Amino acid sequence: MDNLLPYLKESATVRRIKKGGNVLFQGEIPRSVMIVRDGVVRAYTITSSGEERIVALYSKDEIVPLAWALDQAPNALFYYDALSEVRVLTVPKQVFLDTVMNNQDILRSMIRFVTDEYTALLFRITGLGQSRAIEKIGYTLYYLLFRYGVEKPGGTFAIDIKMSQTVIAALVGLTRESTTKNLKILKDKGVIDYTNSTYTVNKARLEGFLGEDAFRDLTL
Repeated sequence: MDNLLPYLKESATVRRIKKGGNVLFQGEIPRSVMIVRDGVVRAYTITSSGEERIVALYSKDEIVPLAWALDQAPNALFYYDALSEVRVLTVPKQVFLDTVMNNQDILRSMIRFVTDEYTALLFRITGLGQSRAIEKIGYTLYYLLFRYGVEKPGGTFAIDIKMSQTVIAALVGLTRESTTKNLKILKDKGVIDYTNSTYTVNKARLEGFLGEDAFRDLTL
């Protein structure tokens, strides 16, 4: 969505949010559309037992909250906070909508953006439906690869957001101990590598591990 920003520059203001700071409460009516420029915003829900479960992560050029921005929801559907220090551009909603709807190039980019979000979330849903912890994690890594992967030599992709194993556990709905154990198994198999909360994925090996040859021709 880089082509959107020049059209919004005159109406946009910068907001900085410290790590752990609130972005939106569930049910809150946002004051403006937010476009992430630096850092990572997480959307999460709280279970009946008080546990936080991550719904999605948003990084550079992603729109928060998208459903409200596109007039599909009257308010924020989830809680949002800053997973790291975050810088966002805030834009009046009507300015955002008018800009998207009145420019064919931007509208096409928005359709592609929403399609990518939809496809990635299908991987995420598939992962959550798996019975084995290691397969839950494998599909979640594919979701992250599809949304945030940066291609490197040798068929590997770096996931361009830093995540602790606690964050991955919250994405998958597993304990940190189970997540750590299964990430180590995938690392030993050469499917992934990680250091300092940065993950690299061998795409072909992950597809082979998941048994999903149909994914090979997806455009990342």
